[in-house]
Amino acid sequence: MNRRTIRRRRAVFLHRTALRGGLLLLILAAFTLPACNRQPNGNPADGERWYSLHRCDGCHGEDGIGGRGPELAATELSFRRFASKIRSPHSTVMPAYDEQQLPDEDAADIYLWLVSLEK
Repeated sequence: MNRRTIRRRRAVFLHRTALRGGLLLLILAAFTLPACNRQPNGNPADGERWYSLHRCDGCHGEDGIGGRGPELAATELSFRRFASKIRSPHSTVMPAYDEQQLPDEDAADIYLWLVSLEK
């Protein structure tokens, strides 16, 4: 085999490998992206109780209508984004709640309650 043939075969191999890798990424994205936007399992009725118990109403208002903190009623945030803001609020005022202080199940309940509210 001459050098030209070897280079051509290597190029074809790399091209096919890249195509297979891209296809694999597309398949993975097709299955994982919808999971990112799914509603969590939870109980909105419990969410109202957790919201008050964790004193969210002190800043976000009794029914999530806002106050010192932003309005949360009928939030359009995904649950993933909502949970991220609870864990790492990027705020000097709002405290961060770890899993022990506010379990994911309670956060899901609060989220579902807030989503169910009208503005």
